[in-house]
Amino acid sequence: MTEPLIDPIRLALPSKGQLHDGAMDLLKTAGYKVRRMSDRQYEAAIVGQPRFHVVFMRPTDIAIQAQEGRCHLGVTGRDVFAEQTVESLTAVVVVPDLGYGGCRLAIAVPESWIDVSHVMDLVDLTTEFKSAGRGFRVSTKYPALTRRFFRKNGIFHYQLIHSEGALELHPSLGIADIIVDLTSSGTTLKDNRLREIEEGTVLESAACLVGHSPSLKRLIDEGGTGPLARFLDALDGVRGVDQSLHVEIVGQSATHDADPAEQVARLIQENGGRQIARGSIILDQGRPGWRITALLGAQALVGCRRSLISLGASRLVGVTPRLVFDRDTQSTFDLLADRLANRAEE
Repeated sequence: MTEPLIDPIRLALPSKGQLHDGAMDLLKTAGYKVRRMSDRQYEAAIVGQPRFHVVFMRPTDIAIQAQEGRCHLGVTGRDVFAEQTVESLTAVVVVPDLGYGGCRLAIAVPESWIDVSHVMDLVDLTTEFKSAGRGFRVSTKYPALTRRFFRKNGIFHYQLIHSEGALELHPSLGIADIIVDLTSSGTTLKDNRLREIEEGTVLESAACLVGHSPSLKRLIDEGGTGPLARFLDALDGVRGVDQSLHVEIVGQSATHDADPAEQVARLIQENGGRQIARGSIILDQGRPGWRITALLGAQALVGCRRSLISLGASRLVGVTPRLVFDRDTQSTFDLLADRLANRAEE
């Protein structure tokens, strides 16, 4: 008798660009290495994870397919997802920030507009344009998010120009008066004689993990050892890594009363070390020794190296952790289960 087939988990990834590269690196670090034969292949597998079926597509399509349930999970930009799913009841953000692709959707005006420095200035300005019989034109790739933000801030008299081109050129070419576009450093805006205004950030964005709520509910029912839980736990472990090194310091126990391990632990703490643990070990030739582990910044470890050796440390090792889990931090899987359960009750 053959075993019943188990539905695959379809994971959509960006087909190219920064979102693609970041997703591939993140998954590989988490132990989910994507096996793709070529850049032209739009389907792939994850090594050792037969339940996962990877598909590659544009970020906009990922948002749409996750909303419609053709993909269970997907990596896209928070800006793209929010634009495509403003009123969606079936789409959910699972992880709002995967740690890369950070930017913001912001209002930018010409630098010559010295009297426009705050979003509230646009209320008066658009009213003046209307009174003069002129249309106030706003170019953007994000019409839904722009409308909602303008409505929230009392801006009603304007014309949206939806464009996928280089929006920074639109004010100088007379296509639009202002733009609403993505920026990170602001350099491109400055190079085109544009600047952001205060309180003019429509949305903070980054690469995010999104999903189809009904599909995720079924996967949650497979429990804390199921494939969704293991996948989200792996991502939690990667995201839990900060800039600290995992430090191990060992030394030989002293024959006199002073305890080198205690002094070393105190010095580590004074230099910003945390989660300091201490124990006894047996060194070569059966000599008694001590061992201290901690999380410590790389510069701090280098800075106190000589002091640690003078206190009796015989070896110092600092490595970058690959995965870090904290008992006091609720897992993404548990948070998602709670959110979807509450949504079902509403």
